[in-house]
Amino acid sequence: MALVLAATPAFADGGEGRALLDRLTRTADDRIAADGVAGAVIVLIEGHAPVWTGAFGMADPAAGRLMASDAVFRVESISKPVTAWGALRLAETGRLDLDAPIDDCLTRWSPPEDTDGITARALLSHTAGMGLGDYAAHFLPDAPRPDLPEHIAQDFTLITAPGDGFSYSDTGYNLLELVIEDCTGEDFAALIAREVLTPLGMASASFDWTGASMPVGHDLRGRPVAPYVYPGRASGGLHATAADIARLALAEMEGAEQSVLSPEGVAELHRPQVTVGGLFGFAAESYGLGHFTETLSDGRAAVWHGGQGYGWMSHMHLVPETGDGIVILSNSQRAWPLFAAILQEWSEDMGVAPVGMARVLWAETAARAGIGLGLIVGTLGVWTALRHGRPTQTARVTLGGIAAALISWPFWASAQDYLFLFSILPGLWLWLGVASGLAGLGLGMLAFKPDQRR
Repeated sequence: MALVLAATPAFADGGEGRALLDRLTRTADDRIAADGVAGAVIVLIEGHAPVWTGAFGMADPAAGRLMASDAVFRVESISKPVTAWGALRLAETGRLDLDAPIDDCLTRWSPPEDTDGITARALLSHTAGMGLGDYAAHFLPDAPRPDLPEHIAQDFTLITAPGDGFSYSDTGYNLLELVIEDCTGEDFAALIAREVLTPLGMASASFDWTGASMPVGHDLRGRPVAPYVYPGRASGGLHATAADIARLALAEMEGAEQSVLSPEGVAELHRPQVTVGGLFGFAAESYGLGHFTETLSDGRAAVWHGGQGYGWMSHMHLVPETGDGIVILSNSQRAWPLFAAILQEWSEDMGVAPVGMARVLWAETAARAGIGLGLIVGTLGVWTALRHGRPTQTARVTLGGIAAALISWPFWASAQDYLFLFSILPGLWLWLGVASGLAGLGLGMLAFKPDQRR
């Protein structure tokens, strides 16, 4: 049930614009149904203006409540670009030195390790050498929870020397929140609201829990998620509508009229600071200040950020030079393939190869090949066991070990709360597990075939 509530203004070209909206709508409908996604809101930006908003699926499937285009979402790590705007605003107004040691500001907590190389710039660019942190630490809005210094003290770990390379860190951004508060003597949420959110027209956005009516989040198994908050806010605590995030994207376009940052400040947000590696390297080339960066196939620069939390996902992608962009928010943790498919359609419309995040769809191709291979291996294993002689002892041991691994890993995976596999293959990982199990059974029959010699 992917019902569309779309406000669609007329496009100047009439035909091509309408065709894109039809493709986006069809893709959203199909992926929501295929992947078990609860709902989503999409905003399309063209020529420095939002031209279409589509609301798909359900805000609360259990209650039969449809998704609304003005729904407030947890936007998770899209909080980081907003935090970066706040830090650059403080830097441009002389209240924060991005290149000074963070110890110059910290008053409520001191790092237990040598942090001479950790600056606000390093925290913004994920080059401070800090670990990811406990991204699963969340609490009911009214429940007791650690204060920010206590949470950072529990979460702080250096995994590399500061400046040694890219290491994505939620803890780093929460530490930046503490630095900003200690430098300014102000509450982070109130400061960002006054200095960034309000001037950019992000009227519904807030880093504070407001108790506003929201869609119901859904986890990787499609189960509803109760409202929650994190101990820190800068890394993933922002609540906003898709229209709010579209206003952020518009403010980042070249030539945008906004009063928060100078054009040089916005350019600094987008300027690559470090090469991105690991899994992130499949989708991005570099990281700036609060923004991933990539070069499109036609040579234009694109910047983006996404977010994934317990029950929620988000994505913002923009091409500052031409004023093109897209925002996708979902109340489901199963939405990565949906995002990738939408981004692929968007890329095609711009006449470029699919953006890096669309490569999530490669995993589906690989998974389907794996499912086919598993069925073939299982069938051949059974056929060989029934028709041919017993393998050698060495072969039996090898086949038995492979069979045990193929059969056991799906059971292990199903017992985990989260695996990256679940996110990129929400509709296929179970079939992949079944095919793996069948392959294991076929090889197991071959490995443990009884000796039929008389």
